[in-house]
Amino acid sequence: MMHIGFRAHDLGTFTTIKNLARKAASFKNPVTIQLALKKVLVGAKEPSEYTSEYVRTIHDDLASEGVSIAVIGCYINPIHPDPEIRKRMLRDYATTLRFAKDFGCKVVGTETGSVHPDCSYCPDTYEPKILDAFRSSLEYMIEAAERYDATACIEAVNHAHTICSIERMADILERYPSEHLGVIYDPVNLIGYTGIPEPDGSFRRRPSREAQARYFKQAFDAFGPRIRAIHVKDFILTDNGTKIGDLTAGTGVMDWKLFSEELDAYHINVPCLLENLNPDTLPATLACLS
Repeated sequence: MMHIGFRAHDLGTFTTIKNLARKAASFKNPVTIQLALKKVLVGAKEPSEYTSEYVRTIHDDLASEGVSIAVIGCYINPIHPDPEIRKRMLRDYATTLRFAKDFGCKVVGTETGSVHPDCSYCPDTYEPKILDAFRSSLEYMIEAAERYDATACIEAVNHAHTICSIERMADILERYPSEHLGVIYDPVNLIGYTGIPEPDGSFRRRPSREAQARYFKQAFDAFGPRIRAIHVKDFILTDNGTKIGDLTAGTGVMDWKLFSEELDAYHINVPCLLENLNPDTLPATLACLS
């Protein structure tokens, strides 16, 4: 069974947290969200400006409408090519971990970056020295998470980012067994650009149930116990065989019913957060996933 929540900034931008809370609660109550404060709140403070009073007020305003935080979004580029910018980003991430308890949520999420400042694709991202740089940043993040009793969560993205595959994610988690390092699992993000392979190596426009089950199980076998949240969206293959992976759940070819069955089979009980949702069609999306 999937426990559905929302990525808050997909609901829009808001001048107050109370307005965000009312909007989220109007679709589902109680509900949990991923909160990337700068993306959703007009005039939000930078992490360097956080105080306990400021963060607790955000928590309280959400809680007053039945809204909790599943993931605090602090998406940085941990291998940014400019060392000074990288240090600033890592400090912001550590500060967010510091205030995680005041947000009422221990999980702080980020992707794993690219050698391009905007995190776009570059083949150099896969070089061993870049992976070493990522590990150095990750060690800093884990140390901060352990210090503040929070959880640094990393999200893999196929093709573009340092951690670009199930195998690379599994290797990182084996290297760093800390309970303060977790995973945000986005099954669409980890699908290759030609789709989900069939057992015979082909790629169908609509992957078979067998192919999707194998794909889900590969991830759950590799890092299921470390998953702290799941992102839910959809994908299709174009006529030239490339993935479009930013669709609202239920509008593509992902078998979310099967995914939910596999979650139950692996006893994974974490928030499943809708991405790329359309508020106008959100009731229909919730209905198709229930």
